[in-house]
Amino acid sequence: MIRYHDSDQMIEWAKERIGVSSFRKDARAIGIEDEKGLRAVVVYDGFSETDCNMHIASDGSRRFLTREALVHWFSYPFIQLKLRRVTGLVPAKNETALKFDIGLGFEYEGLCRHALKDDDLVILGMIRERCRWIPEEHRHA
Repeated sequence: MIRYHDSDQMIEWAKERIGVSSFRKDARAIGIEDEKGLRAVVVYDGFSETDCNMHIASDGSRRFLTREALVHWFSYPFIQLKLRRVTGLVPAKNETALKFDIGLGFEYEGLCRHALKDDDLVILGMIRERCRWIPEEHRHA
């Protein structure tokens, strides 16, 4: 089930799983839950007129990964907010997250050396025109 309410609770859940102390103050979240509770949360923050950051947290399983969930996750920034792109910032050592994000369709855009205390930060991006998770008619809007 897609969950849109209790954004603050979902953001806290995501912080624990991602291992960050906070997101930006403009953060919003969409969750995936079942009878056992939250399985995954996507947090969006750092909004501009054309872009936002997208952070994905999960319970470690892949049970949340459905086409329906992905359509909701990408429809929010691209269709509802009419953004042109989303950005993913991933620690370079987090090979699992990098592989997952690239599998979703994010593309490598750059590297911020020493951006983290003990790691570099990989910049990934997805533009609306190349997002396979939203209907074709919205890709070029």
